[in-house]
Amino acid sequence: MLQVFLTDRHKGWGLRTLQDLPKGSFVCEYVGEILTNTELYERNMQSSGSERHTYPVTLDADWGSERILRDEEALCLDATFCGNVARFINHRCFDANLIDIPVEIETPDRHYYHLAFFTTRDVSASEELTWDYGIDFSDHDHPIKAFHCCCGSEFCRDVK
Repeated sequence: MLQVFLTDRHKGWGLRTLQDLPKGSFVCEYVGEILTNTELYERNMQSSGSERHTYPVTLDADWGSERILRDEEALCLDATFCGNVARFINHRCFDANLIDIPVEIETPDRHYYHLAFFTTRDVSASEELTWDYGIDFSDHDHPIKAFHCCCGSEFCRDVK
């Protein structure tokens, strides 16, 4: 059982478990609209201020391939307008208690992309669920600037 809760003034809303979860437990799936990186960038540029906050997760549209994907090919899941409780999972550098496992499901007419979260260690009831978003905080050339990290990890990548 999961609960959305107000963490603190820096991180805002978060997600926690209400029961103990052993290592390797399935927690939830990340749900959102499937967009190309180009579509996500255009959506962000049309938004302003607090509306600019999005909930995207990058999907590799060509898993298992060694080729580099262009932004008009690479896919992401955006939970800004259509999502579930997974969009409240906060970031934590390196020592997060969740890992995302991408799953591609192929049907006769299309590919469906799913992202499942599993625990990386035993998680206690009432403990906040966290996940390493994989953000490169030193990439100053990226068109969308990274947020200021408030994860609190001793291994935080955004320490100045």
